[in-house]
Formats: sequence, C-alpha cells, structure tokens
Amino acid sequence: MIKVVGLLLMAGFWLFMLYDCIRNEPDKRLWLWVLIIVNFFGAIAYCFQRWIPRGYIPVKKPWKNLTSSRKRRKVKATSIKKAAHYVNFSHHLPDDVESVDQPTASNPQDFNNADDNLQTLWNEAFIDIKNKKFTSAKSYLETILKIDPDYKYGDASLMYGETLFALQEFEAAKQHLENHIQSWNHPQAYIILAEILSRQGDVQTACNYLETIIVKIQESSYFHYKRKRLVSKAAKLLRTIKR
Repeated sequence: MIKVVGLLLMAGFWLFMLYDCIRNEPDKRLWLWVLIIVNFFGAIAYCFQRWIPRGYIPVKKPWKNLTSSRKRRKVKATSIKKAAHYVNFSHHLPDDVESVDQPTASNPQDFNNADDNLQTLWNEAFIDIKNKKFTSAKSYLETILKIDPDYKYGDASLMYGETLFALQEFEAAKQHLENHIQSWNHPQAYIILAEILSRQGDVQTACNYLETIIVKIQESSYFHYKRKRLVSKAAKLLRTIKR
C-alpha cells in the first residue's frame, strides 16, 4: 500500500512539473525532453532549476546563489546542436514592424547587480517579444548581455540580434550578428545577416553566408526535422537573392 501511494505521489509530482513546463517554461523544448526521458528525476531537476527560481515558494539566498554559480560555470558550447534551443520569431514579422515602448512592471536596470535574476529578465524579454513589444525586450536583453554575454548558450545574443532586426535597426543588427557568429553557430543568425546584406545590396556576401550555413547544417548532428526546415529556408532565400 505504501509503495502504491509513493508511486502515485511521484506520478502526480511529475505530471505537475510537466504541466508547469508546458504552461510557463520559455525553454520548454529542452525541459520537456528532460522530463520525458529522465522522468521523476527530471521532474526534481526541473523543480529546483526552474520552478522554484520563478518564485513559487520562498528560497534562501545561498541556494539561489549556488544554482546561479552552477549556470555560470557551464562550458561554452559552440556546436550547432546547441542552436536547437534558440527562439525564432523574426520570420513571422512584417517588414514594417513598428516598435511601441510601453511601460513594464519592472525596470531592467534594477537587475544589474543580481545574477540570480537573469532568468527573470529572460522571461520578461521572451514575453515582450511574444507580444511584439520589441523596444522593451531590447532593454531586457541588453541588461542580460551586460551580465552574461553567453547566457543560454548564446540564445540571448541571438534573440538580441533578432530584436534589432525586428526594430529595423539593420546596421546595429548586422554588427551584432557578425560578432555573434564568431562564437556561435546559430543558423538563424546567418539567415538574418543574409537578409540584411541583401537589403543593402551586398548580394555576394549574403550568398556566402547562406551557402556556409547550409553546409554547416548538413554536416551537423542537428535534429532531422530542424535540419530540413532550416536548409529549406536558407536555400529559398538564396534562390531569391540570386534572381
């Protein structure tokens, strides 16, 4: 009987963490895999790494500092496989996107000296981008990059470049993404760079970026469906540019 109750509690806990991940987690793609593959122990990891830091229950400062330190000690991953966790939104945007700087609940600068609030800043930026509040998202992302330029394995840097593109700050986006690809191999960065360069009339360099990323994706261990989708997108843009 005790064993049955224990199993039910474990299953309930796992389902609750799974539900929270689906509803509230910006990085749900990664954490859903963790929860499904690792099961109950994955739910424990999700609880301490994601659910508790979001502030659902009070946590003593030393524990938060410990989890933040562990995140900062992660080794920089430069393989294209890490790009599976980027947030892609720029291809959904019209060319005439207008930015509206609406007030937000928190001032991003308030978090400058608190590394343990990086996740809060990331969540705010993610929500603002989803709501197309790109100017506000830009402020959050700038604060994140000042604290940790490699946050989320370069995803924050990529999202910042995409936000600049959405705001039609093409020259700033170009400079940022050119620096970004020196450290990271996110395919979307190459595709956005190609779009910017084609707008500026530098067709040859744009084609070179697209051809480079197509080869890199094809040679990588990327998930099959993502490889096919990104290669298709890059190839389509390449054909359009060459016309």
